Amino acid sequence: MPDSKDRENYKSKPDSSRWMELVDQAVRYKEDYSDWKSWKTYREYYRNNFKPLTEGQPYLPYNITFALARTVIPNIYFRNPYIMVSPRMGIRGDPGADIHAKVVESVVNWLVQEMSLKKTLKTMVLDTFLCGRGVAKIGYDSEFGYAINETLAGAGVEDATITSISRDGKEKIEYNSNIKPGMPWVGRVDPDMWLVPFGARELDDCEWLDHIVLRPVRDVRLDPKYSGVRDLKGTHLETSIHFQNKQRFHEQLAEQIDIAELHEICDMKRRERLVIAPTSQGESKIIRGPIDDVLQIDGAPYVDLMFNEDPEYYWATPDAKIVEPQQLEMNEARTQAMMHRRVALLKVIVERGVLKPEEVSKLVSGKVMPIVFADATGISNRVHTIQPSVPHDLAQWPEIIRGDVRELMGLGRQQMGEADSSSRRTATESQIVQMAKEIRMDEKRDGMADLLQVLMRKVMQVVFKFWTKERVAQVVGFDGALYWVKYNADSLKGEYDLKVDVESMTPQTKRLRREDLMQIIQGLSNNPRANIDYLMQALLREFDWLDLNRVLPQAQETQGGPMSQQEFAGQQQGLMNNPQQLQQRLTSNVQSGMPRLEA
Repeated sequence: MPDSKDRENYKSKPDSSRWMELVDQAVRYKEDYSDWKSWKTYREYYRNNFKPLTEGQPYLPYNITFALARTVIPNIYFRNPYIMVSPRMGIRGDPGADIHAKVVESVVNWLVQEMSLKKTLKTMVLDTFLCGRGVAKIGYDSEFGYAINETLAGAGVEDATITSISRDGKEKIEYNSNIKPGMPWVGRVDPDMWLVPFGARELDDCEWLDHIVLRPVRDVRLDPKYSGVRDLKGTHLETSIHFQNKQRFHEQLAEQIDIAELHEICDMKRRERLVIAPTSQGESKIIRGPIDDVLQIDGAPYVDLMFNEDPEYYWATPDAKIVEPQQLEMNEARTQAMMHRRVALLKVIVERGVLKPEEVSKLVSGKVMPIVFADATGISNRVHTIQPSVPHDLAQWPEIIRGDVRELMGLGRQQMGEADSSSRRTATESQIVQMAKEIRMDEKRDGMADLLQVLMRKVMQVVFKFWTKERVAQVVGFDGALYWVKYNADSLKGEYDLKVDVESMTPQTKRLRREDLMQIIQGLSNNPRANIDYLMQALLREFDWLDLNRVLPQAQETQGGPMSQQEFAGQQQGLMNNPQQLQQRLTSNVQSGMPRLEA
């Protein structure tokens, strides 16, 4: 980055060569203090591509890496994430804060579904398992950077652009269907394409961040966000150090189409964003910016996830590395057992001339009780059978390895889909064992919950800034009815706490929670001071297959059209000030919804 004496000229004359020097330092940091060069190997393990012990010889791998990944991911990612929102100041600081929080909660959870966040989170967990860090990027409107100076204000749309269309307006140059004009989005960042400054330990410590993006050269030339790209050439991907883990893939990709390597720099120090394109060996040019980074609202527009923290470096240790020795030993043990089993098959030694070839065929055939004619006497001394046994240790050793893996990962037999073959335990002993094994998995679930909360908090800050036009949300009122409410960013702005219920993920927990919530609702339905609305929503979230619109009744006030947020807040506040009326409506709505729920 420029020295202090150059800062005055920084915006007009940014130094691309200095930035690329910093990028090279970040690459060395990644090479020397992470398992970057081994990520390719771990991914091949996951794909069940193992090198044989001896070239050309039979090989029987046992894929521990895949089994663990497919066990960890379903245990910690949120199948149907629901985020609860509450005002930070509380109802005493702002009488309408709780009502506004209801609208925000509705918008947050709608965005979770609209952005296909579940798919992104699953891939992030897999990246974390194989590479140590999973990274997600938060964007708005365009996949390659929001252009605030190109909004469609003239057409009456101030919170969207059409920079996903070419300069001449004839074709699309962005193809991700989950990224829509005027909408926030969350996308996965390939760890191979992610760089942090040398010496950084946490995302919050980073002075800048680099997301490496590959785009067809033709699309870059047609993108109105870039300048000076008329003569841009394709990057030699096969020689770039950034793509060493996928060298063959990128060689074949470059044969089909010219690809440009772009470095999207998020400069946290100056709150700016710029895009650098390497043009040739040792040369580069800035094709966008520096411009104000409008997405740096609540810190960097990125979040990351890791399971095994490194006390000194940013790059964490992947689970795949931890179990790699057991993976290789298991493959060898299974292959040796396979070879011993083949050697141990029944074999017959016969002196020459004792049996004719056709009689030998009878001897080794699958027919029941064949008659075999011998051409000699004393046959018992001239024909011998051999059937070696498979060493018993070969059967026990893989189980010892599996036990080591379960201990390393903090998993039980049941979590790995196995039946517990140990001696009988009391219910208390079984519960203690299960709780001990759940501790480490709970730590990962808690990390996922924190990630989702931080992620959606950043997304909502983007919404608060850019959604200037009026929109409509479906909100559950305090009376348990569904209201259609109009809102915009100004009416939603505020400080809110977001919370994800981590304990609602396991099937056993969900079943018990359903029973408890049903009893609580029925017991408190006649209590005018009880917040039955909160309990009803909590219960409905335990039924993933339920359609909320088919369970809760529609509010009469919005059957003819949506109401404004101010009208909704006033109507709800009126119900809260009239406990008798609120109780009557709540009882009626609960009674109308419970039969459909029980059915």
